[in-house]
Amino acid sequence: MATDPSPVDRAAAKGVAIVSVLLVVALATLIVSALFFREQIAVRSVENRLLLSQGRWIERAALDWAKVILLADARSGPVDHLQEPWATPVAETQLDETVTAGARLREGERAPLLMGQMFDAQGRMNLTNLELGGKPAEVYLDALRRLLEILRLPASLADTITERVLLSRQHIVDGKPAPPTMLPPQRLEDLLGSPGFDEETVAALAPFVVFLPRVTTLNLNTAPAEVLGAMVPGSDLAGAQRFVAKRERTFFSNLAAAGTQFDHQPTLSSQVFSVGSSYFLVRGMVRFGRVESVSDTLLERNGQKVEVVWQRRY
Repeated sequence: MATDPSPVDRAAAKGVAIVSVLLVVALATLIVSALFFREQIAVRSVENRLLLSQGRWIERAALDWAKVILLADARSGPVDHLQEPWATPVAETQLDETVTAGARLREGERAPLLMGQMFDAQGRMNLTNLELGGKPAEVYLDALRRLLEILRLPASLADTITERVLLSRQHIVDGKPAPPTMLPPQRLEDLLGSPGFDEETVAALAPFVVFLPRVTTLNLNTAPAEVLGAMVPGSDLAGAQRFVAKRERTFFSNLAAAGTQFDHQPTLSSQVFSVGSSYFLVRGMVRFGRVESVSDTLLERNGQKVEVVWQRRY
C-alpha cells in the first residue's frame, strides 16, 4: 500500500521544480540574448557597409571634381603653377543632406566631412628618372645625392633607390641585358624593408620625391627649394630659396624666364625642366558616420583626358 509523501519530500520536489523552471528561464534568456546580440552585430555590419559605400561615393565625386578642375586648367594653357585653382586646398567641409539622399545619420554620429588637397607630382624629383638605358642615370643620381645631403639623410639611400629602380626594369649586368626581377615601385612605402629605409625616412623624403610611371621633367613653378637646389645646375639651397621667394609673387611661362630668376642665371634644359605638368597627386579624407577613409590618388592628365593611375586607401 502506497504511502503519501511526507511534507519534507513534497517541499524538496517543489524546490527541484522551481530550480528547473529557473534554469529553463535562464537558458531561454541566454539564447534570446545571444540571438539579439548576433542580430545587433549583423545590423551594425550592414550599417557599416552602407556607410563605407556612401563614403566611397563621396570619394568618387571628389575625384571627378578634381578631374574637372584639371581639364579646365588645361584649357587655360600649358603652364601649371601654385596660384591656380587646382592648388587650393579644400578645408574641412561639412556635407549636407544631398550626400545621404535626405536621410539622417544615427543620432550622435558625426556629420559627413570632406577635406583634401591636390599636389603637382612633377614638382617632386621623379625617382623613375634614375634609370636610363638599363644603367643608372648619373645626372639624376648626383642630384638625388645632393637632395639627400640637403635633407641630412644618408647618401647611401641614393644607391639603394637606384638599385631598386634598376631591378624593376630591363638592366645591364656584366654587359648583358637582364630582365626585370621586381615590380616597379609606385610609392615610397614600397621601399620599406630596403636597407636604410624605415617609416621615418619615408616620411622625410615624401614631400620631395615621387615614383611616376615614366620619365618626366621637373616643374619649376611648383618644385620646393630643396629639390631645386639639388637639380638646378650650379644652384644650392639658399639660391633656390631666393628663387622660390620670387616665384611666390609670379609664375614663369617658359624656361628662359625662369632661368633669369636664379642668381647665376643657368641655361635650363627642356629635357630636365618644364613649366607644366601631367601628373597630380590627390590626398583626400572622407568621414561618413563611423567610417573615416584617407586616400592617395595619382592622376595623369593627357590632352583632354584625366585618368587614375593608382589609388591607395588607409
